Amino acid sequence: MKLQATALFFAICFMQSSAFAKEQADKPIREEPNSQTVYFEKNDDWVKLKSGEVIKGELNGTIKKDSNSYKQEIEFDSDDLGGQEIELGNIQELQTASYFTIRLSDGAIYDGYLSIRNDQLYLSNAEQEVSFPVTEVVSIYRGKEKGSEQWETEFTLSMDMSSGNTDELTLKGAIDAVLYTVDSRTKLNASHEEKESNNEKTANNSSIKGSYDIYIDNKLFFRPLDLEAKKDEFKNLNYKVIASIGVGYFFISDETTKWDVTAGPAYTHTKFITVNEGNSLTENSGALKLDSSFDYELTKNIDFSYDYSMNWENEESGGIHHTNEVGFDIDLVADLDLSIDGIWEHVSDPTADSDGKLPEKDDYKMFVGLSYEI
Repeated sequence: MKLQATALFFAICFMQSSAFAKEQADKPIREEPNSQTVYFEKNDDWVKLKSGEVIKGELNGTIKKDSNSYKQEIEFDSDDLGGQEIELGNIQELQTASYFTIRLSDGAIYDGYLSIRNDQLYLSNAEQEVSFPVTEVVSIYRGKEKGSEQWETEFTLSMDMSSGNTDELTLKGAIDAVLYTVDSRTKLNASHEEKESNNEKTANNSSIKGSYDIYIDNKLFFRPLDLEAKKDEFKNLNYKVIASIGVGYFFISDETTKWDVTAGPAYTHTKFITVNEGNSLTENSGALKLDSSFDYELTKNIDFSYDYSMNWENEESGGIHHTNEVGFDIDLVADLDLSIDGIWEHVSDPTADSDGKLPEKDDYKMFVGLSYEI
């Protein structure tokens, strides 16, 4: 009896062991993920993506250096991969070794040592630690608030040549510079154009302008200063100075499109080269000034822009001035672009010179050149 019980016990154990072995054999084999150790220096910034990738290097800040941009991407300069554009939503963890300044969607500004964890951005300094959802972050600047200034400068040189029945040469040079801080924007522009046709000068004009904007919130801004000085030999314009103030609004500001409009009162002072006898050589006028700037990213390598400006002054000063400028910037290599610009300028009441010659009301121009951004 004992022998039979012992045999039955071993038989049951054998059957259970066989069943367990078969069950384990039927289960798919799970491979343990590869792991590696990443070493960081004391001054390294590093980011871990939700995909598991880890990159070390240096956080430069948000891609669009504009306090009113909602493009939630940062630029991270990797030691091995170079500049990388990373969406904030793809970041699992970010640690920095440097001081940063951020601007939130409500206009508030904070600075401190920056980190991101679980879709929250943390800033810590000697006084406090604060945190915000990354969706509320409008811009990130490297450095403290007073030192977080970033310049964008673009040089453009355009030339047009033709020969045959008419020998023409057109040269135009322009410099555009924008200074961004966390709560302001300064824009500067200077340009000069000359044109010769059959060895006779047919265009000679220059302009310098600048404006300063203070951000009130993430959409509204105040422009306390807007100055422009220009001259144009073939419009009988010795010089014209326009001073204005205004209020601006960002109607669109996202990752592909930006459109802002500014309007306000202005004052103009105009001096003509020559005038008919009995007319004044200088004119002063109150005015209304309107500016619109539209930028759109057509493709990854092609940007479209449309700028409009209107200055409405008295008839003796020129009446209503319209300037429409359409441009395409096509990426060539690195920071070098092919620039194509079309310009239409209209003056409703041009002033005749001492010979009675009246400048044309409309000017149409086309420029093709190269631009370099630093």
